[in-house]
Amino acid sequence: MHTLVASAAAEQQLQRSLDVLHDLLPLSACAFYRVNRQQQPHDFLLRSMPDAVHQRYVSRYMQHDPLHPARLAVQPRNVVALREVLAAPMQPASRYAPFLASSRVVDVVEILLRRGGRVVAGISLLRQGRMHGFAAEELQLLQQVYSLLDMALEPCLQSGYPSRTPVPLTGREAEIARLLCAGACNKSMARELDIGLATVKTHLLHLFRKFAVSNRTELACALFAQQQAAAPGPASQDSAGSHP
Repeated sequence: MHTLVASAAAEQQLQRSLDVLHDLLPLSACAFYRVNRQQQPHDFLLRSMPDAVHQRYVSRYMQHDPLHPARLAVQPRNVVALREVLAAPMQPASRYAPFLASSRVVDVVEILLRRGGRVVAGISLLRQGRMHGFAAEELQLLQQVYSLLDMALEPCLQSGYPSRTPVPLTGREAEIARLLCAGACNKSMARELDIGLATVKTHLLHLFRKFAVSNRTELACALFAQQQAAAPGPASQDSAGSHP
């Protein structure tokens, strides 16, 4: 993971806040993330979420998420449940349905943290398998503790990240990056590019070093953030209203 918070004390406070949420409500998993100025989530901190599930979400489904910060930024609520959003007919969720089904996601609540009039971070609370969806009383409880949570996470949010210089990629690295973001495994990359498996691993290691990450999920997040940062402003604004 990239540097998530400004200090070890702030990260410890973040971990305690996630502990409180797990104690407050039954959850199968949760995730904290930052939101850049292109309204894209990045720098995820996962709790009880399998790496493979998160990688599939980032590489294939994140842009179709009805609870994506770009879609929620324009509405005033800071606690939003997936079931509430899907109940609105103007939200096309069909592209997101395969992820929900394959991950056995029953319901999700998004907690949005705002600074200076924009969403700067969020927390996703997941229920999976045989768990029930979030009840109205539980959403009300989260709304009641929101101010305390927002205050507790202030040290994690007060220092923004400097703008990153785009990481240059060679032609082959760009091809590897494209396939990685499409969810391809190493063997599939080797077959697609007609190169050896060892060569694929070497290129991935180069990408890990260039983006200062330690696994494929973090690399996919970094590649996606770089792609979004390079996109024109109006395009990212348009994405808040409809699926790409």
